Amino acid sequence: MEESPRLDYSKYRLDLANECLSDSKKDFEEERLKSSLNRSYYAIFDALRAVTILDNFDSKKHSEIISYFNREYIRTEIFDKDTYKLIDSAFRLRNYADYDDFYLVSKKEVQTQINSAEKIINMIRPYLESRWAEITKEEENFMNAIFTRVSTRQFESREVESKYIIKILRAAMAAPSAMNQQPWEFWVITDKDLIMRLSQATPYAKPAANAPVLIVPCYNIANLRVPEMVNIDMAISVENILLEAEELGLGAVMLGIAPDEERMKAVEKILQLPENFRAFTIIPVGWPVNKHPQEDRYEPSRIHVI
Repeated sequence: MEESPRLDYSKYRLDLANECLSDSKKDFEEERLKSSLNRSYYAIFDALRAVTILDNFDSKKHSEIISYFNREYIRTEIFDKDTYKLIDSAFRLRNYADYDDFYLVSKKEVQTQINSAEKIINMIRPYLESRWAEITKEEENFMNAIFTRVSTRQFESREVESKYIIKILRAAMAAPSAMNQQPWEFWVITDKDLIMRLSQATPYAKPAANAPVLIVPCYNIANLRVPEMVNIDMAISVENILLEAEELGLGAVMLGIAPDEERMKAVEKILQLPENFRAFTIIPVGWPVNKHPQEDRYEPSRIHVI
């Protein structure tokens, strides 16, 4: 899997920080004190940006990066509170040296700042390595769900615990929707009689019969801001259900109901839905039997760059 942009950028910034620190030490040895002070400051600044970009926050404005880092990482005690003093001192000295023509930099000030930059980088590096590993794992897991999900129609008889259903429905409700109308409501069916009846509601609903639980996403026609977008909204929500089920090790399949009016009414009648609610699909969920690999559907010829 390709590395995500924020990880790549974070590592790039830490590399820049180390490069600036090395340049600062070299300038110090050759007694280019202002240049050394400038490079040691940028070593600190780039190290801070290596951290903040992991929160999807970045800025070329030094005060904004320092303020964000202080608020999110020092006040929260992720890093030692004394770190802010080192950062603030470096920021002030760099401004004096760069913008005050008559400011004379002492060797002691420069050496102190080099030490501060080295201390901050050494403090930040293990934190970054830990965050990089966490983010990589999270993103790999997410991508795996996309590339391993298959439609599951055969399930083991064991039940699906409610904690898994809650996670699946949280994922469903995290979906985007037109004008944030969030049209969805969900019926969760574990009653064996209802499951059997729903499996007979349409010619294509038979896989529902052997599932321990069914999720029936529905929408309320009385609460739609953008009615013409409801099927798209519901489809995105269903995709989240399928991906989260895969992430949890479960299997699921979307059985087509909407927009076929006859099928929708059959499901609505079985569930005795309130008058304003329309059934969108039936999703059997359970522990899969004999799961097979996903077919690779990537086709470069379908990509058109202009």
